[in-house]
Amino acid sequence: MPRTRAPNYLEQMNNGGWRVSVPVPRDLIKVMGKTRLKRSLDTHSHAEAAKRKHAVVAEFLQMIEAARVGRVSHTATEGASVSASTKQDLTSLALDLRSVLQSHDEGTEQHELEKEGIYQVAEQIRGAEIDYDAGTDSPVFDPHKEAKAGDFLRIALGMETPLNEPLELFHSQVKWNARTKSDSTRAMKALENWCHDHRVSFTVEAITRKRAGRFIGDLASSTERPLTNRTINKYLSCLSKYWKWLEVRGYIEEGTSPWSGQSLPKEEPKEDEKERPFTETEISTLLTGEPNQPYLKAVMLIGALTGARIDAIISLKRKDITDDGNIRFKAQKREKASRLVPIHPDLVETLKALTNGKEPDDDLFPECPPVPGGKAQERSMPAVKAFGYYREKRGVSEKVEGKRRGLVNFHSFRRWFITKAYQANQPEIVVQIVVGQKPQSVAAKVYLGGLTQEQLRACVEAVKLPN
Repeated sequence: MPRTRAPNYLEQMNNGGWRVSVPVPRDLIKVMGKTRLKRSLDTHSHAEAAKRKHAVVAEFLQMIEAARVGRVSHTATEGASVSASTKQDLTSLALDLRSVLQSHDEGTEQHELEKEGIYQVAEQIRGAEIDYDAGTDSPVFDPHKEAKAGDFLRIALGMETPLNEPLELFHSQVKWNARTKSDSTRAMKALENWCHDHRVSFTVEAITRKRAGRFIGDLASSTERPLTNRTINKYLSCLSKYWKWLEVRGYIEEGTSPWSGQSLPKEEPKEDEKERPFTETEISTLLTGEPNQPYLKAVMLIGALTGARIDAIISLKRKDITDDGNIRFKAQKREKASRLVPIHPDLVETLKALTNGKEPDDDLFPECPPVPGGKAQERSMPAVKAFGYYREKRGVSEKVEGKRRGLVNFHSFRRWFITKAYQANQPEIVVQIVVGQKPQSVAAKVYLGGLTQEQLRACVEAVKLPN
């Protein structure tokens, strides 16, 4: 009778290294959630792998027996494959296992079982002892692996929460555009750099209200890379919303955000540094010239006769020019929905040329294609740059020493439209609705219900181009 060959349990990985691979009995697959238990042996030597495998195989077989009598934890099974994982992988695993632990009430048998499993995984990360210290009568472990095990344990037991780990999940759930997510990432990087410089752990628990205040103060006083109060407040808003999300998701206790009420005073520009509308002469100069990018002429005219922002203009499609004589602009900034703006008589021919032969979903300005998802750039950026070049070429410019932005830009068309509408005695609320501003009046909601298409059209047509 032929002898049955003992299982080898060794398996070579794609990178040439060796690992232990123990099959899970069919009747326990559902319990353990795996068909095989695997763990890298951190060696490319077959002979060395053969020596190292025994302890791992014994551990896996013991785990299978524990599962058979109902004493295996989800944590131990999930952590079975842990070996030389990256710090990010270990952090993700620790957060997952913490979630499992916290799903059971403290003091229950299952909670203690999962907690024991977390300690077992930490021991796997630490690895076997490499020496023995006779002076302290204690084993010596690889310091790098021991540090990784300690970090893992603190996170898995809920003692620490690394700040950057849940950030990707936060960004996937929050309704922000790519630019705001980019601001959020920069804010987090600034905080990480500050923590590194001040030897503060980059964890949620380490950011106290006092440290948050110091971080804000250091940003404001930095001479290395000066930031305006506006930029700092934008960072603080991102951090505050992130902490609120951490609170809702149970990462931190309710009402413990260190950013609550933390902000810097709003900086009001000096009288001679305020951005302004175009003058009548500047409007004529821009609209009568020939830009290098021909489509800019239509973009400028729409901006001047609707007060719309450039990104809303560039994003227009054929279907946004309605049959009843309106332009539908997408929601911008704090607008909750798209809005209709009556077509100015001086825009009719331009829009007819832009829409001629196009299907409903065709872009009016294909020269500025949509930006790939996740890229921190607005679709209108090429048009903004092209307009800036054209404006400078036409001599329409007013710069302020020490300031990056001049006093005029494409937004000056919007300021000009609003100014001309007010000069034509148009009601403030009507002007605000046309350009998509939020009315400030207490009675606005009552009055808005009575606005008519005729009122909106009268507002638009009250704005006249220079002769």
